[in-house]
Amino acid sequence: MKTTFRILLALAVILVAAFFIFRTPDTDRTEMIAKYSNDASQFVDDGVGGQIHYRDEGNKNGPAILLIHGSSSILQTWEPVVALLGDKYRLISLDLYGHGLTGPQAKGDYSADANIAAAVKVLDTVGVEQAYWVGNSMGGWLSWRAGLAVQDRVSGLVLIDASGAQTEEKIKPYLGARLARSSVGQLLLPEITPKFLVRSSLEENFAQPERLTDDLVTRYWELLRFPGNRRATLARGRTPREPEKWDEVGSLKMPVLLLWGEQDKVIPVSHAKAFEAVIPGSKLIIYKDAGHLPMEETPDQVARDIGIWIEETEATGGQETKLEEAS
Repeated sequence: MKTTFRILLALAVILVAAFFIFRTPDTDRTEMIAKYSNDASQFVDDGVGGQIHYRDEGNKNGPAILLIHGSSSILQTWEPVVALLGDKYRLISLDLYGHGLTGPQAKGDYSADANIAAAVKVLDTVGVEQAYWVGNSMGGWLSWRAGLAVQDRVSGLVLIDASGAQTEEKIKPYLGARLARSSVGQLLLPEITPKFLVRSSLEENFAQPERLTDDLVTRYWELLRFPGNRRATLARGRTPREPEKWDEVGSLKMPVLLLWGEQDKVIPVSHAKAFEAVIPGSKLIIYKDAGHLPMEETPDQVARDIGIWIEETEATGGQETKLEEAS
């Protein structure tokens, strides 16, 4: 009996020691804001006890583009596109709840409606009535959901490797997401988030992992550990995604552009074709040399195609283009 007790005690000591050895604490809020904000960074009260980090950049007289990042990402994912389109377009980006410098939602609400309300709050703050919503992955899901929920705020949609399509080919979550859904992950990830795990997850999102720099990995890793973000990530994973909304996608009334990485292992091209099939007049462009994050891997192509598409949409009045292509 004493031997068993000693063994259990030794195991407990080892586990406690391992926890403190491998524990990765939250980053410092003030330090992260200083490091990852820039001259364009602003914060606005969201009306429910928190603040939303956003940037309003580019040509303030040009058509407005609202940039919505994906799950476990940050608004910096759009920096290459902002640099390429800033001369002609007004580019507004934000950190969604539980991401970047925004941090967790005060009431723990990570639903589509809560995030869309945050995006609309930013548009109201900068005085933009209507914008082209450009979203990647989860941000693409939020964008087409916004097209249904707040149609009057949406000039058009650019869905980049967007989630939410209901197809026979299911999504394979990247490593970090798979761990977050497990009982072990739910217990450990709020306290233990090794950098190699972030790198491995990002590598699954890139067609060419050699494009992944250490600075990029560090940015994702540090902002994931922004106070409250890791627990928010787990809470977001438990939030219903309302798959029944897919039945309404065909009723979108604005122009839609679909951009997809052919080598996307997270949300395969079959999902792009599902969107194309149900949205009348939508246009699909597939990038052979990109994975799940084309705006980071091949920003020149993405910026070019967004620019051309918006020019054409603006020139033809948007709605007319959609109806003509659908006929």
